Order: sequence, then C-alpha cells, then structure tokens
Amino acid sequence: MKTIVYHQRLGDVLQCLPAAKYLAQSDEVQIECLPQYAGALDLVSYATWVAPGEGKGERIELEIWPNRYNAFRQSGLSWLDFVYQHPAIAGAARKIVLDCVPDGPPPGLPDEYNLLAPLGISQAWNYPTLDIQQKASELLGDYIIMCESKYYFHKRHWTAESIVQMAQAIKHANKFMTINSAPAVLAFALRQDRPTYFLSQKEQWAQDNIAPWPGRVDVEL
Repeated sequence: MKTIVYHQRLGDVLQCLPAAKYLAQSDEVQIECLPQYAGALDLVSYATWVAPGEGKGERIELEIWPNRYNAFRQSGLSWLDFVYQHPAIAGAARKIVLDCVPDGPPPGLPDEYNLLAPLGISQAWNYPTLDIQQKASELLGDYIIMCESKYYFHKRHWTAESIVQMAQAIKHANKFMTINSAPAVLAFALRQDRPTYFLSQKEQWAQDNIAPWPGRVDVEL
C-alpha cells in the first residue's frame, strides 16, 4: 500500500492523480486529503480516498502548503515540475486520466450548452467577474455559469452537487471558459482538442498556471 498525502485544494488533489496511476501499476494506492475533496477519487478506478492521518503503508508527502510553499515560490518551477520531482513519482506521465466520469451531462443541464466557470478560491491574480462575463459573451455566445448556489448572477447558473457532476458538466460542454482553478484542471483532463478558453494567472503568479493542452485558447480581458 502507498498513500499520497495532499490534504488541501481540489485542483492540487486532481493533479496528484497521475502519480497515483503510476504507483498503481505495482501497488494499491490511496490519496489522503480532506473530506470535501474525496469526490475526486470517485472519478478514477486506480486509487481510493482516505481521511487525513488514516493513510496506510508508505506515505508519499507531496503537499506544498504550508511547509514547502516558500521553496516552491523560490524554485520558479510550475506546480507539476516542483511536485513531480519526488523520487517515488519522477517517472510518472503527467496526463490526468479520469476513467469513471459518467456519460452525458449531469442533472440540471440541457443536452447542448456552453459553460463558464468564473470563480475560484486560491487565485492571487483576480479578474473582475463582470469583465469575465463580457468576454464569455463574446467567445461563447449564450452560456450557463457554473458556481456555488450562494453566488447570484443576473444570468442562468448551475451548481454541481458533487465533484463528479462538475467533471461531467465540463466534459460535455460545447464550449467552456474558466480561470486557472480546479475546473481548469478538469478541463486539462477532459477537454483535449475541444474548445476551452482560459484566463491565466499573471506576472509572478504565472507559476501557478496549469500546463497548456490541445484545444486551450488563452484569452485576455
């Protein structure tokens, strides 16, 4: 048994999945993270979730915050390059494989739709939401906003009831637009060669951007 330890932030947990898939070639793999991110493991068949402190076997500590945050910033490396230096996973391919995403859109969305994910929780470079919406109108035409129900927009919005539903919604959107956040990581996994418009982190925070993928179009406001 091997346990990947990465407790916080959905996008980071998702980016640990290539490491889990690599290790699963020779052993059972758990990912130890906070319960609110456990649903990420419902997206895959090759690893399971375990609560913080309950992981078994060899522990592979990958988490950046808080103990390695300064080293990460000083390195100038991307998240993937920094984390995947760990000798236990250095040979892993970095493609995120989500092999348990259900077919079709999730409940509450039509068969055909364009989707905007304008919000995140850990961005240092923030875009005005109204400016994002204006650009989305230019690039997507009619669209639905994906956000938590506590947010209000003068436009149709939809809330995922699980991480699996979020992945479904992103996978099946005709066009998708997102900031650099967990939905962007899901798009990296699920929207290869499909139109995805991306608003990146800027200046010193560009280090945080997920790697490009075919179909991604970086846009400016």
